[in-house]
Amino acid sequence: MWNCDWEYQHQDVLKNCYERKMAGRPYGKSDPVRKIICEGCGCVFYTRIWSKKYCYYKKCGNTGYKKQLIQRRLAQPPRTQVCKVCGNTFTPKRSDALYCSNACRQRAYRQSVTDKTSGHDDHL
Repeated sequence: MWNCDWEYQHQDVLKNCYERKMAGRPYGKSDPVRKIICEGCGCVFYTRIWSKKYCYYKKCGNTGYKKQLIQRRLAQPPRTQVCKVCGNTFTPKRSDALYCSNACRQRAYRQSVTDKTSGHDDHL
């Protein structure tokens, strides 16, 4: 059993160690238990692992990472871009967007197809 699995299953033991530590009655030689709030689900949990951010990584790790991504994206100001077909400015939904709409994207595709075929001579 991994240490994080044991901690997740034995929160009551860690809570007792933490409360003893706060009361000034440490258990054993060293009692590094700390109380933190999970970045994934927001619940309070107790741990001995100093780098731990989630109560249970398999459950809350992905959720917490998604929350961090959303916060980073919201912190950045929206960027504007110029459409390669019509020249209108727009706010792209994706980082690799080149066109303001599906109509412009289709127009650019059709133009590129006709440009490629117009250079070929079909002489037999």
